[in-house]
Parts: sequence; C-alpha cells; structure tokens
Amino acid sequence: MPAKHRGFPNWGYLLLGALAFAGFYFVKNMGQQTIMKAVLGEPGGLITKAMSTARVSPRITNRTGPITAKNFKVEKLGATKDSLSFRFFLDGERADATVRLWMARRPSGEWQIVKSDTVFTE
Repeated sequence: MPAKHRGFPNWGYLLLGALAFAGFYFVKNMGQQTIMKAVLGEPGGLITKAMSTARVSPRITNRTGPITAKNFKVEKLGATKDSLSFRFFLDGERADATVRLWMARRPSGEWQIVKSDTVFTE
C-alpha cells in the first residue's frame, strides 16, 4: 500500500515565514544604507544619516505631520567626484518636504554637508 503524501511539513511553513521576516527586516533597516554605500561610496553613510535625522526632525514634522514615505535622488556628481548635490523627498500626512543637500569632500577625504535647504508643499 503506498504511503500518503502529506504535503509541505509544518516546520517548512515556519522556516519560510522566518526567512521572509528576516528579508523584510534587512531591506527595511539595512537595505537603504547598503544600496547608498554601493552607489555613492563614502558619502552614502552621511546621506543615510541625514535622511534618518530629517524623518524625525521636529522642524520638519511640525509642518508635515508624521512621515509616511521617503524617496531619494542624486542630482549631480561633480566631475572630480569631490562634490555632490543630493535631494530627497519626505511625504507627510499634512504636507511634503523636499530636502536638498550640498556636500563636499574636504582635503582630509572626509565628506561634509556644506549647505541644506528644505522646501515644503501642501
């Protein structure tokens, strides 16, 4: 008499769920930073920090309300790769904010934000 096939074992579903959660957690918390570092190199960490700080900044959230989404765009990479203009967008419940950063590499090789500007739209 042939054995009955029982389908996917219960532990398999648990394993798939754990892997899906781990993947989601990585992308949510580390994925952006990893992508920024891969694309931009050294300034990626500074940009990620600026985005995280802006998302919870009282100066910004007082006008926008809680931030519901964020997007980013590199606008201009200098020919000598020692300057960078970067813009990111924060979608809030009441208004949106566009934050633009100008960055420069100092003679020491360290990247620094030299200017920033925030524009709000209803």
